[in-house]
Amino acid sequence: MSNNEQIHGAADTVPEHDCVPPLKDEIKDTLKLFGPVFLGMIATTATGVVDTIMAGYAGSVHLAGVAIGASFFWPAALFVIGLALIVQPTVAHLRGSGDFDKIPVQVWLATVVVLTASFIVAVGTSLMPLLFDLLTDADEQMMYIGRWYLISTAAGVPGFALFALMRNYWEGLGVTVPSSVFGFFALFINIPLNYIFIFGKFGAPELGGIGCGVATTATVYITVILMYFYVRRAPRFASTRIYGRTYPVSWHQIKNYLALSVPLALSTTIEMTCFSLVALFLASFGAVTVSGHTIAMNVSGVIYMIPLSLASAVAIRTGAALGAGHWQRARQAARAAIVLGLMLYAGYFSVLLAFREQIVSLYSNDPEVVNLGITLLMFCLVYLLPENIMTVASGVVRGFKDTRTIFIITLAIYWVAGLPLGALLAFGYAWPEELGAQGFWIGFISALTCGCVLYVSRIIYLFSRKKLPHTFHMTDPVMK
Repeated sequence: MSNNEQIHGAADTVPEHDCVPPLKDEIKDTLKLFGPVFLGMIATTATGVVDTIMAGYAGSVHLAGVAIGASFFWPAALFVIGLALIVQPTVAHLRGSGDFDKIPVQVWLATVVVLTASFIVAVGTSLMPLLFDLLTDADEQMMYIGRWYLISTAAGVPGFALFALMRNYWEGLGVTVPSSVFGFFALFINIPLNYIFIFGKFGAPELGGIGCGVATTATVYITVILMYFYVRRAPRFASTRIYGRTYPVSWHQIKNYLALSVPLALSTTIEMTCFSLVALFLASFGAVTVSGHTIAMNVSGVIYMIPLSLASAVAIRTGAALGAGHWQRARQAARAAIVLGLMLYAGYFSVLLAFREQIVSLYSNDPEVVNLGITLLMFCLVYLLPENIMTVASGVVRGFKDTRTIFIITLAIYWVAGLPLGALLAFGYAWPEELGAQGFWIGFISALTCGCVLYVSRIIYLFSRKKLPHTFHMTDPVMK
């Protein structure tokens, strides 16, 4: 079997009606992509948990400083990661169409754009601590730790850009196992690096919470170097080898790439900012409300990795099918992902419902916090259904590279519908009494329900018309 066949499967010249697998087989193929992507995301999430725990051992001031720095760092990092996200469906499309020689060109274009943006973002992020000087009443040591944590992690933004570029490259080829391998590798080396730099071991200075930032940056660059050697030498990438040479990049190509990638990057940032603001708004309701809300959001955030991983899998499957011109196969991929998403939802719904008290008790032993946390977890169970459907459906739309639609829907549901409605209910402007955190969760549920309707309507429209959005071919590089 040739390298192309090893990576790309059966030839895409088979008639369309012969290329549509039964729903059961499509679900199995989607699961093969989903599993490693999910494990990789879990590893990334676990890295943040490890940072929090180890910074806590250094003291509450160090933990608070890391939290402040991270609240500025992650929106910036996620913006850069979002710029690289379009590589995944683009590579899948080129794979499906058989244009293997264009893949290295496209990845080079993405690298030039995203890496340049990452340096700009890194400089901007490192200057954000100047804003800390405005907080005159804050603990001086806490702000010092937050300042240098942010500066040390800002140095790692280009590393996160390269990590995202290479990960989306091989996932677009339908190769997802390396995502989990390198994700867990980063987790495992982050732990000893945290230990060394936080507590000053093996001759390193004792940096406390700042050491978390140093360890994060060191981890991402060590991982990226190994990822580079992997994509350069692994036989499975022989027919689509990247970074073997440079290619000319025109301003027209850069504009097209930005037109596709910026909406995805902004969507990610907008969503995260919305949830961050809710925590800020709830501060006036007291520590119990904030704590209960934080527990429910933390549980939701962990569960969110499931539909988010499934969205990546269906974006790959849909993009490859559309690149080959197989509309029925793309439709089957979308159908399988939504069915699989609902099956997974039924599973984690049952677990959360059965063990809700035990789960909340892991976070707090305060009776008031536990009671509120259990109440909000019930809201969370309702919230997770539209979140599941909407996230998976957004993956299908991403497979079409219809990023403008993703941006418009994200902006509308969170900032036009969800956040305003939640605030009105929380502060008693749209209800006889203040609903507090429950009001914001009702706003979230309403927003995601709207998102479900909009995304599913867009998918039905695209498949019924069988007309690709004009953005679908925008990133195809001009071969020179």
